[in-house]
Amino acid sequence: MRHTQRLRGFTLVELLVVIGIIVLLMGLALPAIHRVREAANRLQCGNHLRQIGMALHLYHDDYQRLPPSRLSDRRATWAVLILPYLEQQNLFQSWNLSRSYYEQTAAARQGRVPVYFCPTRRTASSDPLVSLTGDVSSNGVFGDTHYPGALGDYAACMGTTGMDFDGPGCVGMSPNGAFEYPRGIRFADIIDGLSNTLMVGEKHVPLGRFGYGWLDCSLYNGDYETCSCRPAGKYPTSPIGFGLARSLTERWPLFGSYHPGLCQFVFCDGHVRALPVGIDLETLTRLSHRYDGGVVDDF
Repeated sequence: MRHTQRLRGFTLVELLVVIGIIVLLMGLALPAIHRVREAANRLQCGNHLRQIGMALHLYHDDYQRLPPSRLSDRRATWAVLILPYLEQQNLFQSWNLSRSYYEQTAAARQGRVPVYFCPTRRTASSDPLVSLTGDVSSNGVFGDTHYPGALGDYAACMGTTGMDFDGPGCVGMSPNGAFEYPRGIRFADIIDGLSNTLMVGEKHVPLGRFGYGWLDCSLYNGDYETCSCRPAGKYPTSPIGFGLARSLTERWPLFGSYHPGLCQFVFCDGHVRALPVGIDLETLTRLSHRYDGGVVDDF
C-alpha cells in the first residue's frame, strides 16, 4: 500500500507571530543603530573641527596671525583664507581676494569643502548645495540679485559682543573673541590662554532653514558677519547674552549643533571639546572672551 507524506506549512497564526517577532526585534535594533551612527557622525564632526583648527594654526605659523574674520565688508572670510591648508589650493586660487564676494566667479563662490560640514546635519552633497537667499549686496552696488555661495556648518568665535570690528559708536562693544577684522589677532593677544579660549564651533542653523540668510548664507561671504561667525557669552551691556542653542528652531545667531545635548568646539590650542548646551552663561563668557582674566572652572 502506497502512503503519501503531507508537507506541513506555517499556519496564518504562526506566520503572524514570526512577523511580529521580526518587527519587535527591528524596533529594538533601530535606536541602537541610530546611536551608533550618531556617535560616528559626532566623531567625524570633531575631526572636521580638528582639521580646521590645524589649518588655522598653519596659517598663524605663516602670517604670525590668525586670519581675520573677513577681509572687509563684502570680501572673503576666514573660511576662504585657510583653504590652502585644507588641501583646497585649486579652489583658493579661483578666488581674487582683492575683489568682493559678489565679483567672484560662480565656481569660486560655490566651491564646497567637505570638511566644512557636520555629517549629523548635512554633507557636501546634501540639498541645498548653496545658499538660497541672503547673499545680496548690503550697499546695493550689485543690485538686489542673490549670489548663491557654498554653505558650511562651522563659525568663528567673535567673542561676547556680536561684533568683529571696532569703530565709531562701538563704546564697550569692541570685539573680544579670537576673530576680528580687518586684521587677525596673534596668539599672544589671547591673554587668557589658548586652551581656555574658543576658536571655531558648530554654527546654529534653524531646522528647515538651511540655505536661508542671514543665519545660513554663504560661509565665504564677508558682507554679513553672521554668515561665518557667531558670538557667545554674556552681552557686555546687559545681563542677557548669547548662550548655546537649546532647540533646533531658535532664530538667533548662536552656536549650536544637531548632536543631542551638546555643541562641539575647537579651542585655540587645537583641542576639540563638546560643551553641554545648558552650559552656564558666565562660563561660556569666559571661554569666549580672550582677555577678561576670568578663571575658567571645570565645565
